Amino acid sequence: MATFIKNWDKSGVASWQVKIRRKGFPSRTRTFSTKADAQEWARTVETAMDRAEHPTNRTAEQTTLGQILMRYRDEVAPTHRGGKHELPRIKQLLRHPISENAMADLTPEKIAYWRDDRLRSVSGSSVLREMTILRSAIKRARAEWGISLREHPMIHVAQPKGNPPRERRISRTEEIRLYDGCKKARNPYLQPAIEFALETAMRQGEIVALEWRNIDLERRTARLPLTKNGRSRVVPLSSRAVEIIRSLPQDTERVFQGFSTYSVKHAFVRLVVRQGLHDLHFHDLRHEAISRLVERGLNIMEVAAVSGHQTMQMLKRYTHLRAEDIALKLG
Repeated sequence: MATFIKNWDKSGVASWQVKIRRKGFPSRTRTFSTKADAQEWARTVETAMDRAEHPTNRTAEQTTLGQILMRYRDEVAPTHRGGKHELPRIKQLLRHPISENAMADLTPEKIAYWRDDRLRSVSGSSVLREMTILRSAIKRARAEWGISLREHPMIHVAQPKGNPPRERRISRTEEIRLYDGCKKARNPYLQPAIEFALETAMRQGEIVALEWRNIDLERRTARLPLTKNGRSRVVPLSSRAVEIIRSLPQDTERVFQGFSTYSVKHAFVRLVVRQGLHDLHFHDLRHEAISRLVERGLNIMEVAAVSGHQTMQMLKRYTHLRAEDIALKLG
């Protein structure tokens, strides 16, 4: 365990003394002019002690981060619901020089350098997702794959701030333009999908996967067996939402049979471009739907029952809409 002591000489110049004591090793002491140099020396000495204590650490010396990431890609990612989304992120990690480091040589400084390097070309949210994979892969390697490290090298590495949530609202004029454009679309399911999204606040993938067997038109509910957070939920349907899906063929397995997740995304992108709309994504329909629920007077708990949010934190950004309504009532 390293102890750092700050000292001053008679002229007032500071220095840092490092003392390292560990059972089975002789005590080590050294003085440096800066704390950073002292910490670097302490890490070097303690790493050498770790290697002497743990002969199995030879595996960490002979295994690169890239090899760990490839094993994680092949064995772990396929078991995750969102595993297919992890693959391009792992591929990006493998392209970076950090993947060439032996596991025993990974340090917080090297990972921080990689983080800052990535932030020069991609958003904070993208780096956060890559850091999640990196952290998980190293954790698995330490726990199950024989990689002996004194501590997780990311434990003290700061995470970048994620992107602020989008606040894109859809005006009534834009909504009408979307519907006008749908008349020219090749897929007749496009307009019903957009209208249904605005009525239910359901995610794109949830709409595409919705099956007739999980619809109860009498009780006006839609059951989603598996959602983004891994749990099932029952979505209450407005009378307009019921009207929308009643207009669709019911002799198919899926309600929106004419769409896949890929095709609905690209059909919407083409529609937005064709209608001259700016910066509008399909997921913005969900934000708009939740905003409208709040404006209709539903409280946050009721909105969560529709939207499927597990915590109130994500819904706090909608409370300003109610605050404005309350202010009007106060006079």
